[in-house]
Amino acid sequence: MDNNLIELKNIEMDFGGVRALDHVDFHLKKGEIRGLVGKNGAGKSTLMKIIEGVYVQTSGTIFINGKEVPKTTSVKERSKTISMIFQEYSLADELSVAQNIFLNSEPKKNGIIDDKFCVNEVKRFFDDFGIFINPKEKVKNLSTGDMQLVEIAKAIIRETSAVLMDEPTAALDAEASKKFFETVKRLKNKGYSIVISTHRLKDIINFCDSVTVLRDGKVTLDKNINSVSLDIIITAMLGEKNIEDLKEKKLRKINRESPILSVKNIASKTRSEPISFDVYPGEVLGFAGLKGSGRTEIFNNLFGIDPITHGEVILNKKWININNPDNAINNGIFLVPENRLTQGLCLIHTLYDNMLLPILDRLKRFLLINDKQGKNIVLEMISSLSIKTPGVKALISQLSGGNQQKVVIGKALASKSKIMLMDDPMYGVDIHAKKEIADAMDMFVREGNAILYTSSELSEVISNCDRILIIKDGKIYEELTNIENLSEDLLLTTIQ
Repeated sequence: MDNNLIELKNIEMDFGGVRALDHVDFHLKKGEIRGLVGKNGAGKSTLMKIIEGVYVQTSGTIFINGKEVPKTTSVKERSKTISMIFQEYSLADELSVAQNIFLNSEPKKNGIIDDKFCVNEVKRFFDDFGIFINPKEKVKNLSTGDMQLVEIAKAIIRETSAVLMDEPTAALDAEASKKFFETVKRLKNKGYSIVISTHRLKDIINFCDSVTVLRDGKVTLDKNINSVSLDIIITAMLGEKNIEDLKEKKLRKINRESPILSVKNIASKTRSEPISFDVYPGEVLGFAGLKGSGRTEIFNNLFGIDPITHGEVILNKKWININNPDNAINNGIFLVPENRLTQGLCLIHTLYDNMLLPILDRLKRFLLINDKQGKNIVLEMISSLSIKTPGVKALISQLSGGNQQKVVIGKALASKSKIMLMDDPMYGVDIHAKKEIADAMDMFVREGNAILYTSSELSEVISNCDRILIIKDGKIYEELTNIENLSEDLLLTTIQ
């Protein structure tokens, strides 16, 4: 116990008779980066909230710096040692970087907030960790990667010893992730202890010292990282029988005689550089580029969010006009957006309402919705996509991230789309849900449809696509056709 900053022994956690954690032992050494992985619902968030003090364990003991922590210890008391960075950002857009970092703990001079001190302290901190961000800059002007670095600063500037991070790189591209982990390594070198919960398993292998795997609330693996492989971690997460299915990449039959979609010299008010490409029936066409390269903007053009002002779009040999999203859906094009929570779903409504929203007009009969037909469509999508839900009327907010994403995909399938635009569709979902989403993609293109696909994880672009277009500054820079042996490092070099 001497070298452990945090140690949990025999932790159990029950919620209304349901056991979320079952006899869990967990430890974090001083100056250690520990990975925490598992499927959605495995118990990762529950474990971190117990460490932070948000939840009080049903039974078991917690030690910090070798001393037993009473169950009554508050989050505020534990925050002297432990800070938490959540997946969703907690920053105020209109405040400066320095104001965010000292929010609710502003130093005062003669009763007035000492802004100069805040700026100088943040600058000193950034200099110490090699972070190049202006403390006076408003947060709304920062890149997603820089926002995550501000979250780190906010967590540790008050001299905490441990930082718990929940999916810290989920929204970051390869370049921003690299910068993020450079900062994390500096934290480790200065003696901080870090827990990283992530679905990006290669990050665990590349950057962590040790790994804990949870499955169904139990620890199935607790090892130093140099004694495990990716396969060992996945087996611990899912069980032996599932690992071969995850490795399988399906061979697609692509009909290259005639494109299902031809895009010719399209441009818009906000994206002035004309681009052209074809995609064929049965194909998943990848778009690879850094954040800000124009990948999402191209998808927004084709979905009518940023209407096309120049050029032509030909779908199934017919010229179509796309002025708005409704128009795109009616023409057979559907977007699975970058952020499912703010762009793809209405969280206060049910699975049923969300799934049928794009096709309500088609279900109307004498101004009334045909509820029986609608329910049959939803049940078919639940079955074909393996959506885990208490029922069709369950609130969408009750579903896991992976199941929420499958509902968004179900909306595309229910609307009988021919082209699916998938913008980071596997963001924040576990490895099992990623496999199920990949299966849904294969099912969609096997019917003669096509997918345009982009992701901040280059490994996903390689594994899910048949051909890749490299996007730089809103232009198609290069086309990669033979990608069977394409490495992630080579693709990163190509997009930079």
